[in-house]
Amino acid sequence: MSLNLQENVPLKNYTTFHLGGPARYFIIVENVEDLRGAVSWVKEKSLPIFILGGGSNLVVSDAGFPGLVIQVKIFGLETVHDDNEKILFKAGAGVKLDDAINYAVSHHWWGLENLSSIYGTVGGAIVQNAGAYGAEISASVNRIAVYDREVDEIKEFFRDDCRFGYRSSLFQKNERYLILNAIFEVKQTGLANINYPDLAKYFGDRNIIAPELSDVRTAIISIRQAKLPEPEILGSAGSFFKNLLLTSEEYEQLKAKVTAHFPPDVVAKLEEIKNKFPIADAIKIPTAWLLDVCGLKGERVGSAVVYERQPLILTNENNSATAADLMNLVKKIRQTVFSKTGVKLELEPELVGFSQEEIDRYFEL
Repeated sequence: MSLNLQENVPLKNYTTFHLGGPARYFIIVENVEDLRGAVSWVKEKSLPIFILGGGSNLVVSDAGFPGLVIQVKIFGLETVHDDNEKILFKAGAGVKLDDAINYAVSHHWWGLENLSSIYGTVGGAIVQNAGAYGAEISASVNRIAVYDREVDEIKEFFRDDCRFGYRSSLFQKNERYLILNAIFEVKQTGLANINYPDLAKYFGDRNIIAPELSDVRTAIISIRQAKLPEPEILGSAGSFFKNLLLTSEEYEQLKAKVTAHFPPDVVAKLEEIKNKFPIADAIKIPTAWLLDVCGLKGERVGSAVVYERQPLILTNENNSATAADLMNLVKKIRQTVFSKTGVKLELEPELVGFSQEEIDRYFEL
């Protein structure tokens, strides 16, 4: 089997951040046999492997990646079961997530609409358990087909086998299982999930009490376009820091720190936020708010900049930032937030090609 391998391919051309060094080897796979061949080749060469989807939730080091980068372009969208009660549809790992959501909404199927307009592919969204506006992709997963590279077999994982957590899954930082496709379970009828503040305001301003499915998708696309940059114009990786999910004790520690470093109105706002984002077994505090009160909007290192409209977004101004610029900005942000709130921010994007020494230096508090 001949493989269409490329060498020294700049990964900045394959990521939404538009930065980072080259892949030593690079291949695009469109089916299971190509994937199997690429995995066999890299095993023979004893090289590391990295699976690339849409490139939207990762940061590649300036040194690049020393092994084989496999970009998965396994496509396909099809309905596999529809009895007007239980509906299942399959999406290839390389399908754009928003195309899969549009497929569901166009069929008037409920369940995925709150994830509209998230960049990246179905495979990447599964790995990260992508979420937005009070929803996570894991809630609609029925099962996932993967290629098990250790035993050279295709396997299925049902939702409960996937170890989904907040922005995490069994497949995160796990090179054994390579996602081929996902089967989603959606519903013929449903109620709009518009409890998230931005959505509640959007529909409240328009006096819409019971929005239709298409209304929810339209609203989320509109909200995201107003707040977030287009990666084609201004490089970014999507939300860069995870929101805080705190125990009651951790919340009280945060409140004590905020009380010590900020005026009373900020403390009052923290208490208001505590009750604004209900989530089971945790207190959710949006990290964007913390970054805002810490005065980090517009902060920069070189051409890496905190986006003014939404501080969870770090951007690549004029596509001229280096990964070192970005990670030094990350270090500055984390140190500032930690000094004022005691919170250790966690990253959402995956770091690719960074040495442990680099990671330790950038994450030093």
